[in-house]
Amino acid sequence: MMRVLSTTSATLKTLVVVGLISFASAAAHAEVPDPTTQITQSGFSPLYLGVDMETATIPSNPATAVGKPTISRASVVRIDLRAPGVSVETTEHSGPLMTTSETISQFVARTGVRLAINANFFAPCCATTSEPKTIIGLLVSHGQVVSPLTNDPTQSEAVLAITRQGRAYIAEAPAISPQDLKLIDTAVAGSAILLKNRQDVSAQSPNEGDPLNPNPRTLVGLSHQGRFLYFVVIDGRIAGYSTGTTNAQSAQLMRAIGADDAINLDGGGSTELVRADEAGTAFIVDTPSGGAERLDASAIGVHAFRLPKLPDLPF
Repeated sequence: MMRVLSTTSATLKTLVVVGLISFASAAAHAEVPDPTTQITQSGFSPLYLGVDMETATIPSNPATAVGKPTISRASVVRIDLRAPGVSVETTEHSGPLMTTSETISQFVARTGVRLAINANFFAPCCATTSEPKTIIGLLVSHGQVVSPLTNDPTQSEAVLAITRQGRAYIAEAPAISPQDLKLIDTAVAGSAILLKNRQDVSAQSPNEGDPLNPNPRTLVGLSHQGRFLYFVVIDGRIAGYSTGTTNAQSAQLMRAIGADDAINLDGGGSTELVRADEAGTAFIVDTPSGGAERLDASAIGVHAFRLPKLPDLPF
């Protein structure tokens, strides 16, 4: 027996089909963001409990004076400082100076953190074998001051600090009192504050870190009230792939990803992000501009739990 569809049922099915076709057509013709004129973001995906990651691109300087804008590529990590199991670790004192240089991969393997980036500027640079290093700017590890606050406004006065009570903040060195210093558990310092209360203050950057020219960059930032800590590395000096950013371009990215406050750390050939999903399996996430890891003087890394394992599906 032949079944005849009612007029209402047939009309509804027709409307559904037409709607799906229209949606697919609109999606296909949606405007694709131009990475040479605007920041693009892939969207965050979970890595570990309380730790998410995304990639981004940033419009950067033309390769030539009359050329078109280029792009820079960034890896962005967002860390929920209130998540269970999350803690932050920095390089401790060692050797006759302040620290002993090592690659970020070596730091990750030695400390057991899930991921890490390079941190403070340092001297001397840049031996190919491990050696004692002098740190520039504040470095605090487990409450111990490895390198003191600088009182030179041209040298690493921008500080990221986390107190023993877990409060994270960004401040300039002169604003940190001796009493404040006693409360700090973890701290690193960089050349300039890029964002302050979501306002771009990168134009005030001192010359340290070459702020006006595109370079590989390592950045850290904090969300409103310091709940989320951001690690950002921007590849640079790789023709046709990633140019690098100025401090102003870096500030634009940090605001786009959700930071209220941000600072510029050591960059150039030091810039690096390393992950270790399993013990002993550290791998480099970014593309170091020198073609290999540099022996850096300090690092900042994050401990975190694995993501909960989802139950097996019954089918």
